[in-house]
Amino acid sequence: MSQANVEVIRRAYEAYDRGDVAGMLQDVHPDVVTYRAEPDGGTYRGPEGILQVLTDWTEGFDDFSMSLGELIDANDSQVIARVHQRGVGTQSGVPIEADFWFVHTFRAQQIVRLEAYPRKAQALEAARLRD
Repeated sequence: MSQANVEVIRRAYEAYDRGDVAGMLQDVHPDVVTYRAEPDGGTYRGPEGILQVLTDWTEGFDDFSMSLGELIDANDSQVIARVHQRGVGTQSGVPIEADFWFVHTFRAQQIVRLEAYPRKAQALEAARLRD
């Protein structure tokens, strides 16, 4: 695993935790592609696409948080991260917790693709690994 790529991921999630949007996006390529597999899927472009995915995903929750967990050595250009998410449904008041798997693809120390999957097997398949 490229230690430099791992550090980029750690910095980005730490910045998100602090509410530092510029810090979260500092190592993102201007033409980054973001893909969200489920529940409704979608492909987004640019740093604003990452922000749109976050907005779409979190808008129905209060007290939403993400914490970085396991990092998987996929190959020289990809890092897979397990991200634990928590929130409380805005309308229902029901708390939720779930793990999601993110495949970060790098080129020249910048994130050029971000893929989000609800299951580890999907992320491993996307990075051409097997569980």
